[in-house]
Formats: sequence, structure tokens, C-alpha cells
Amino acid sequence: MTPRKPTLLLMSGACLVGQNVYTCLTPHRNALRLVATNSEAKEPTLFDFDAVYLTPPTQGSSDIFNRRFTEILELESPLLIIPCRDEDILVLAQIRERCPASERRKLLCGNVETASVMLDKLQSWHFSVEHGLPFAATIAMDAPLDQLEAFADRHGYPLLAKPREGFASRGVFLILNQEQLASATRHRGHLLQEYLGHPGPILDYATSVANEGIPLFHTLEGLKHSIQLLISPEGEVGDAFVTCNKMVFGKSERVTFENAPDIQALGLRCGKVFAQAGWRGPLNIQCERTPDGRIVIYEFNGRFTGATAARYLLGHDEVGNALQSFAGISLASPQTADGAREVIRLPNSRLVAPLEVEQLNQAGFWGAGQQ
Repeated sequence: MTPRKPTLLLMSGACLVGQNVYTCLTPHRNALRLVATNSEAKEPTLFDFDAVYLTPPTQGSSDIFNRRFTEILELESPLLIIPCRDEDILVLAQIRERCPASERRKLLCGNVETASVMLDKLQSWHFSVEHGLPFAATIAMDAPLDQLEAFADRHGYPLLAKPREGFASRGVFLILNQEQLASATRHRGHLLQEYLGHPGPILDYATSVANEGIPLFHTLEGLKHSIQLLISPEGEVGDAFVTCNKMVFGKSERVTFENAPDIQALGLRCGKVFAQAGWRGPLNIQCERTPDGRIVIYEFNGRFTGATAARYLLGHDEVGNALQSFAGISLASPQTADGAREVIRLPNSRLVAPLEVEQLNQAGFWGAGQQ
């Protein structure tokens, strides 16, 4: 009998992060069995995997999800479980705390406390203050109005209002004056955060909208810095890989390698803090350089990201590093063109296969070659 290939399980495998992880593993498909879970069947990329299991949504269905996920783990016995969405990270961290210490390196995550810190941006702010990390000044939107106004006086307009939990700039809007601030207090699940960029272009744009109308398509995003590193099961912090990302509608459109010693140093500093707090696995730090030259953090993520495949093309194989560190699987290093420093991310059209979708919906399982 042919030995079974090592199995990797991707939670929410059809999401953008899951697609990025799959791309990094594509050169090694013959050596690995790739399995995905997902809450929606109508996702073409799912059927690139060797097997797919339909699950309830991770968020809001904890008991139902946990029963289904336990069934899947018993069937597949994965060597490593990779969370691909923020909600997956917290659920996997909760599972980690219930399992024996000898089994924890199969889960690409750390403890519940640090998972919660990364999921909730207000907790991220408090955690950063406690540990002396330069995080964007933040206050809960449900604070008294006089405190919010004092915050605005201290940091100036524009200000960012954003959900405490969220990603890809969804639900984020800019506050330009005191009237908008008072109106924004109805968003009780939001927080208020200082704007790290130069305010001039934002205020000029607001004037243009007032005078000329709202463009049908527009984005106010610019450049951000992304730091990616890995914390081993033993708590060792790996190298920090820094890129400068051009953002459009919440996604990085252009990813450029950046050799910035101060940003790398900040990444390693964050890595040591999170390792000591109990985090294991990927750590992503989103930050911006302010007009006065400071590097300020505005978000932490305990997972791979939508730019993971771009970093792979630039020679940083964070997925391969995680497989080596957590599962003892060695993969060949990616080949990078000499002098390559930039990746442009392009959309990729995929056909929806109705028979596969129907089978997954009806049976809750799809397997390659088993139609």
C-alpha cells in the first residue's frame, strides 16, 4: 500500500489567504495532501484541493462548528492545521488550549489571549501601550462625547472610525469634523483612531467632493508597510520580512520588498513581545510611516495574509518556513529572478463547476476523483 502523503488542513480554504497559501504549495502538490474546510460551496478554488469539507460558519456557531470540525480532524488526522481567517485563529486557539501539549504544534496558532488581542483592535491598542509598542492612538467609540472630542483636539482631523474587529478596510470611514464625530457615535462597535498619513490630500479631496460631486470609483488608500515573521513552537522569533504595499480597495495591488532596518527592528521587537505573551505561528504587523518619519502600527494579524504569495515570489517562503518549524516538512526554496523586488497582483478568473458545488452542498464533502 502506498504511504499516505502528509495532510495539511486549511480552515476557510477558499478565502484570499487560503488561495495564497495554496499558491505557495503548488510546486509541492505531488508530495502533500491538501484539505480545506469552508462554509460556502460555491467557490471555484476549493476544487483545487484533494478534499473539501463543508462546515458551519466559524463565527457565531461555536458548538455546531466544533462538532463538525472534530469529525473532520478524526477523518483526516492532519499534520498541520492552518487558519486563514481571523475568526479561525481564535477558534483554533481555543482548540489548542483544550488539547495535550504534545499535540499543539499541529495547530498554527498561539494562545487565546493573544489571538483575542489581534482580533480586537482596541485590545491591540491596550496591549501595545502595556508593552511599549508604537500603536496608533485609539479610543472606543462608545466613550463619552467629551472624551472623543478631546481625542480629536489632541490628534486633529481627519480621524479614522473603524470596526473593532474587521479586515481589508471594510466598514472604515474618515471623520473630518466635529459634526461627523458626533454622528459617528452611533456606531457602538467601532473605535476612533488617529490618521497616520498626511491630512492635506484627504482634506483637499473632501473639498473637491463638496464642490464637484462624488466620483463613481474612488479610494483614499495609499502605501502601507507590512512586516511578516514566524514564531516557532518553542517561541523563537524568525527574521522579519518587510514590504511596502500599494493598497486599493483594501487589497495590496503592488508589493515591493523594502530593506528598512528600523521597520525590521520593530518587527523583531513585536515578535519577542508576542512570543513572550504566548503566540506561536505567523505574525503580521501592519504599519505606516508618518509624515514626521515615525513607524506606527495600526493592526496585528496572527496568520498568513493576502500578500503571502507575493512575498513567496520575492523569495520569502513563510508557508514553507511554518511547515518546517511546526511539522518537520522540508520544501525546496522558491526560485526568484535576480534583482526582483516588486510583485504586481493580478485578478484570476475561475469557472464555477456546478456538479462539484452540488455534491459539496448535498454531501458536505467533495474529494478529487470521487465524483
